[in-house]
Amino acid sequence: MTNDKIANDSYRKLLYFFENKIEVHFKDLDEIFYNGLIVDLNEKQQTLVLDERIKGMMPILLEFINSDSIRQFEVRK
Repeated sequence: MTNDKIANDSYRKLLYFFENKIEVHFKDLDEIFYNGLIVDLNEKQQTLVLDERIKGMMPILLEFINSDSIRQFEVRK
């Protein structure tokens, strides 16, 4: 898969969480996971800014997100 295809797949999936202000969970291509609220999602620049629950504000390139791992964040009890 090309980087543009990966970024476009990630953008489409993340857009729902961004528009509905739902916390998201995803992994990057190195299997590091992130949980938080998307505060900015830019299709043209293929970036997002995530208010990560532990690390705070983080800019992330969409091409480095594993689009198959994107789902709603759930707190484990």
